[in-house]
Amino acid sequence: MASTEKAAELMLETGEFYTAQSLGKALSISANKASALLYNIRTTNKYKTVDTGVPNRTVKVVSIYGRKSSMRSLQNQALLFARPPMLANE
Repeated sequence: MASTEKAAELMLETGEFYTAQSLGKALSISANKASALLYNIRTTNKYKTVDTGVPNRTVKVVSIYGRKSSMRSLQNQALLFARPPMLANE
């Protein structure tokens, strides 16, 4: 099950603009569920976003709680190497 936090981390890590359809495809969920996640990301204060407005809105996550790097990249920097997929909680 995809959560708002997981979706925001993915968006922050890639640094791309997402629509409901493209986010749904990236998370393997329906576009309706992805649309709800995008709404949560846009309206919650802990996420800083940039969006293009309607029609055809696209959203990009700029920071989470002021953090501008994804957790994965911070963990890789702390370990000095990428975490093996076997050890990642994903």
